[in-house]
Amino acid sequence: MKNFVQDGKYLDFTAAADVDSGELVEVGSLHGVAIADVVSGAKGVLAMEGVYTLPKQVGAAADAVAAAGDPVYFKTGKVTGDDDTGANKLVGYALAAAAQAVATVQVRLSN
Repeated sequence: MKNFVQDGKYLDFTAAADVDSGELVEVGSLHGVAIADVVSGAKGVLAMEGVYTLPKQVGAAADAVAAAGDPVYFKTGKVTGDDDTGANKLVGYALAAAAQAVATVQVRLSN
């Protein structure tokens, strides 16, 4: 079909700052995981599907993820169980609970 662009599993992006391989990146309302290191201003590629172990906000009770299947949101480069009354954007869904002191959680990306 002549209007097909790509399958969407991977998307190109331009890094606003240095990005490490495996880092969660926000591009507008989309979230993906960098497949390689990218320097600021350079083009890189984000994986937009799959399950990844991602860094989670630690400390506040609201950052906890109560159960598998709960939504997780983007907050300053990490995920959290707190949608902050809609201010934090949905990244995906947790595969397991993660208490407020837990530093990572496995997440199925949802774009």
